[in-house]
Amino acid sequence: MQAVIMAGGFGTRLRPLTNNMPKPMVPVVNKPMLDHLISLLKMHNIKEYIMLLFYQSDIIKNYFGDGSAFGVKIDYILPEMDFGTAGAVRLSEEYIKDDFLVISGDVLTDFNLSDFYNFHKEKKTIASISLYSSDNPLQYGIVLTNAENRIVRFLEKPSSSEVFSDTINTGIYYFNKEVFQYIPENENFDFSKDLFPLLLKNDVPLYGFKSKGYWRDVGNLEEYIHSNLDALKGELDYIQARDEKGNCISPTAKIDPKAIIENSIIGDNVVVEKNAEIKNSVIWNNVKVGEKTKILFDVVGMNTEIDANTRINDFVFIGDNCKIGKNVFVSSSIKIWDKKIVNNNAKITRSLIYEDAFFNELFTDSRITGLSNLQVNPEFASKLGSAYGAFIGQNKTVLVGRDIDDISNMIKRSITSGIMSAGVNVNDLQVISIPIMRQELQNGHGMGGIFVRKSPFDKGTTDIIFIDKDGKDLTVSKTKSIERLYFTEEYQRADFFNVGFLKYPERTNEKYKEHFLKTLDVDAIKKKKFKLVIDYSFGITSTIFPNILGEFKCETVSLSAHLDKEKITRDKNEFTTALENFSYVVKSLGYDYGFMLDSGGETIWMTNKDGKVINDDRFLSLVLKLFLMVTPDVKKIGVPVQASGEIDLIAADHGIEVVRVKDSHYAMMAILDNKDVAFVGGTRRGFLFPKYLKATDGMYSIAKILEMLAKADKTIDEIDYLIPRLFMKKVNIPCVKEEKGMIMRKFMEDNTQYEQMLIDGVKLFLNETDTVLCMPDKTRDLIHLNVESNSPGKTEHLLDEYKEKLEKYITK
Repeated sequence: MQAVIMAGGFGTRLRPLTNNMPKPMVPVVNKPMLDHLISLLKMHNIKEYIMLLFYQSDIIKNYFGDGSAFGVKIDYILPEMDFGTAGAVRLSEEYIKDDFLVISGDVLTDFNLSDFYNFHKEKKTIASISLYSSDNPLQYGIVLTNAENRIVRFLEKPSSSEVFSDTINTGIYYFNKEVFQYIPENENFDFSKDLFPLLLKNDVPLYGFKSKGYWRDVGNLEEYIHSNLDALKGELDYIQARDEKGNCISPTAKIDPKAIIENSIIGDNVVVEKNAEIKNSVIWNNVKVGEKTKILFDVVGMNTEIDANTRINDFVFIGDNCKIGKNVFVSSSIKIWDKKIVNNNAKITRSLIYEDAFFNELFTDSRITGLSNLQVNPEFASKLGSAYGAFIGQNKTVLVGRDIDDISNMIKRSITSGIMSAGVNVNDLQVISIPIMRQELQNGHGMGGIFVRKSPFDKGTTDIIFIDKDGKDLTVSKTKSIERLYFTEEYQRADFFNVGFLKYPERTNEKYKEHFLKTLDVDAIKKKKFKLVIDYSFGITSTIFPNILGEFKCETVSLSAHLDKEKITRDKNEFTTALENFSYVVKSLGYDYGFMLDSGGETIWMTNKDGKVINDDRFLSLVLKLFLMVTPDVKKIGVPVQASGEIDLIAADHGIEVVRVKDSHYAMMAILDNKDVAFVGGTRRGFLFPKYLKATDGMYSIAKILEMLAKADKTIDEIDYLIPRLFMKKVNIPCVKEEKGMIMRKFMEDNTQYEQMLIDGVKLFLNETDTVLCMPDKTRDLIHLNVESNSPGKTEHLLDEYKEKLEKYITK
């Protein structure tokens, strides 16, 4: 039997441990992970390997040679470039005889590969996937199978809201040689993103085998230390490394009799002096630990010396060739890079490489959010700018902008310095709204943009928003590329004569206004002579929108219309008070409408003449109805999956198609790549009109609503009367992150009698009007349950019924 072993990973998340060795060679109980894997393969009579190498390939070749010393045969392939997982395996075709196993060289498992192979042969399929139930499926591909174990749905590394199962793809596959006909040659092609979706699309049978036993993808530093301790406890049935005292200690190590070693792994030629304590830790080869030093739940790299009376707290990861002095204190969750010298009596409270405030990932969608001047500080921002500049490429131009907050200004300037150091030019738009920056990019004025703001939800946090060259949010693949450059630091500074330049463009607001008015029927708005109350939320739009409103001949009363950096972020109580005051003013004045802009100028709230604030879901229905009444030849519109069923009823009345998308700004923008989509509306008061801008712009949304009301010659209350009404109720159900996948899987399995939509979460269609949406929150430990029907009583009953069902799934 043959196996293709993928052993080319960089091990970025394991740094500093992988600075000097490839990830598959990182030791687990004093033996490389890849060595353990070969032991497992031999147990199942798999002895011919094709190893795919890339990063530090010579270390693997020198260790294993041709495999004869290990009782196996090994051929090596070193791809010239990154072809993706499937594309790289395609290079092994000339070696493959028939069915073959594909497995990662950095996975730790004791799965019964013989049972898996028998399943594969029994199904007579060209592709089988080993599956496993995981408490945290977010970082893996999740899979849904039918009663015959045939895979019916596959999603690679879902967001929290996309999780529909806790059954994951382990990255272990059996293939028949026929699979190569589906993999293009010399192209970047991935198993999860490309091959498996292609097989499902072509109705090629793809089966999942639910494996039992131990499996851990050693993907980050915490996983690494836990995998060592698991192996030490004997959780993998073929690894027995524990001695009678519960440790794994190399016979060449020198341990003083008065030293305390508990539940730890000690490598070759390690010296531990008297009264030292090492607990729950992994000590690599050639390390010296001084007397009375304490190491607690840590990893220490090769050739490192730690002097006496030093304390290393938990989750500290020390690279190779470090020298740590006497009486040193190292706080928890610290990384110390290779060859670092720590002087005597030092107190280490931050990583000695860069401030690693984000242990797992930087981005949420296309945004980075962190504590102002703590996580998001000037050093972090400058490094982020350098990584972003390297991603953009030398001699290109990007835009930067900010809100009125002082910390936003500081962070923007730090990012700018980093970008310029990478040889990228910067056009600083200074204090500006996000929609204006998007419009500048859409008009071809930069290869990308970064906007810095104080979070609208938390006064102590800062948002860094990344925008692509077309004005849309960055894709996940691009944010991952920036993240990788940031964490690996594999970017170069420009030569001194290639450093980027800084410019301050002029007439940005004038160009914005010109484009803004060009896409509206200004005369129609003028004729209505609207009376409006506008609340600017103390944001930047107060310096821009009044000049535009003057063109409409509206009578306007402005609220919160000066810049105030202390008030652009509002907590829940502050916002509620502001909304109540705004509503009261509209009602008291008897004006036609009230509009409140968020401080960033992207979304809006609207009231009728009575000061009644329109519900978010109903607002979308009203704006859509208005749009369809005055816009001819509309073919398609887009809305998020959780939008009301009223949208479908309105669309059916006008004979148009509704395209449902994920609940993200990027998904709403991406659907506009389909030229038939004339309008996209969100459920959080954001609207996209592609003839103007393929992103949300609160100022334009107000103007467009006024134009549509004028053209329809109806009030918003009259529009409300024209459209059907459904009744939606929502509740949030607390649950731990680890149970989200299990909850979604059970929810699907228990409701197979209904049509199901799996765009974001799981949406059940009980009949033409009644729906139930169960959707995990992206960041918080809770599940959203949205129920809608054609009567309030029925909605209340369904909400109670499905809330009870979901709560029964929760065990923690």
